[in-house]
Amino acid sequence: MVYISLGENGFMKFTVLENLSFKKLESTNCVYVYRDNVVLLLYVDDIVLFAKTDTLIKDVIKCLSTHFDLKVLGKTRKLLGVEFEEMGNELFIHQSEYIHKVCEKYQCFNYPVTSLPIAVGIVLSKTQCPSTEVEISEMSKFPYRNLLGCLSFIAGRTRPDICYAINILSQFQSKPGLVHWNILLKLLGYVAQTKTYKLKLSEINNLNINCYSDADFAANRDDRISVGGLILFIDNSPIIWKTFKQKCVSLSTMESEYVSLCESAKELVWIIRIFKEFEILNVIKTNVSSYLFCDNQAAIDFSKSPVENSRTKHIDVKYHFIRNLVFDKLFILKYINTKLNYADLFTKPLTK
Repeated sequence: MVYISLGENGFMKFTVLENLSFKKLESTNCVYVYRDNVVLLLYVDDIVLFAKTDTLIKDVIKCLSTHFDLKVLGKTRKLLGVEFEEMGNELFIHQSEYIHKVCEKYQCFNYPVTSLPIAVGIVLSKTQCPSTEVEISEMSKFPYRNLLGCLSFIAGRTRPDICYAINILSQFQSKPGLVHWNILLKLLGYVAQTKTYKLKLSEINNLNINCYSDADFAANRDDRISVGGLILFIDNSPIIWKTFKQKCVSLSTMESEYVSLCESAKELVWIIRIFKEFEILNVIKTNVSSYLFCDNQAAIDFSKSPVENSRTKHIDVKYHFIRNLVFDKLFILKYINTKLNYADLFTKPLTK
């Protein structure tokens, strides 16, 4: 994995790459394949190359250097705020340097050190938002949105353990109260204490895709909308995770789980299509098995059945997207015990 920076003529990169026979993936932007053995990732003026041998990488660099002013930075150590660390045959990612900068920036607020992202039993509501001009003026002194944005950046890249807390706190960013600000500071304290945490990405012995889905029914105290969560693994390495507030009010646990299944399936389908393109381009030559796991048997049964009844006919048609995918056998939908469902940590506070 080699990191390269383009020069001033980088704006011509798309046309040049196509002329050099780099094939762009249709399922995602800025991912190219060269002669079925080199993968190129492009982000603005930064390039990352993946290949099985150093010789292949050197050949591509030589090819690109005839059209661009390149600065070869060697092995990828840092990219878009994420640090890459190799230990033997293992690869880890983390953001300890970025976290350190965030902690220094907000240390003037004397954030407390805590052992959990958000305490179990904490109830946050809009009733805790400022209601008078004096309260609103007082809260304007605290950089709630800025700090939330910094922690959200961390959560989405290397820290799935704070994803749930970030989602809950983001619901009050338009008018946060003192309670919300104090909980956010505690979250910063947790991140500061655990800044050395690293995410291992080398637990890959096969390319099987495992996606876990979960929901917490009527979790929001203000509007009773459910919270959904998902995490997707390539073998044993997590690559996508998310906590999200659902778009509708569900009338049952089954319905909230069904809505989450649809959201999870969208992420799963995207990765499946990327893999299929890699297969077509001979980048990978193995059959990939894809699974979507859910801990609610009723939601699974409903996903596999075309039958409607008085308790389900109101569900928005867009969520039946999951049914088409199941019928087309794009992946296997399976039940998993709640204790083994990794998505559970994205729908409720961590207990330890």
